[in-house]
Amino acid sequence: MAATKSPKEFIGDLTQEFRERMRPLADEHYNEEYFDAIGGPEAVVEQEFPAQAWREFYYGTLPPCRQADLIFRHGEPYHRDRDLIVGLGLQIKDEIKHARVISNIAEQFGYGADLATWEAEEHPDGYYETLTEVGPKSVDHEKPHLVSAAFQCSTEIVAAFQVQNMADYMGNHGYDEIAATLDEVASDEGDHIHVGRKIATRFAEPEDYDEMREVSEAKFESVRQYLLDLEPHN
Repeated sequence: MAATKSPKEFIGDLTQEFRERMRPLADEHYNEEYFDAIGGPEAVVEQEFPAQAWREFYYGTLPPCRQADLIFRHGEPYHRDRDLIVGLGLQIKDEIKHARVISNIAEQFGYGADLATWEAEEHPDGYYETLTEVGPKSVDHEKPHLVSAAFQCSTEIVAAFQVQNMADYMGNHGYDEIAATLDEVASDEGDHIHVGRKIATRFAEPEDYDEMREVSEAKFESVRQYLLDLEPHN
């Protein structure tokens, strides 16, 4: 039973489970057929790159900021938990870098991707509003390990698979430099999962396991529903 597992075992199992669940979710919605349907490689750059940059920045920075705040409130940020604060800072840096790199590619093709002004013009009405509604679902928790369960160790994994699928598609169509850049972005996700697992291992107790699973399932469902309802399309 889950309650007999150590926090390290529990969060390791949860992470592996969601790795297996997120791969087919990404493949279902971000695949070659879909990219072809919206218009091919340049349409992917125009539509998907600004949206992915937005998600990297807003979805990517909000959870580690929240976790750092919670660790400062409830942990030992200047002593035992200093490594977690540093790891979260590095994640925030990575997410900002990812957003900048991906939006810069779109800008090089002549498409607006300024995250301060982008309003998802190439997407269905309501797309931007739904993006902003999904983000807080990762962070509306009072314990740092609940954020880990809702984000780094579960649903954040889908971002790496989405970026990998875009990289494969762009590479298959001759955009090798862009594909290599996207592969570098995806490779950073392993570090983010690692810091989330460290937080969960350090702070979780067996009595938290049911709630950790509950928040991870709720976030999974919100991501699944978002992909079903608001897939960008022409």
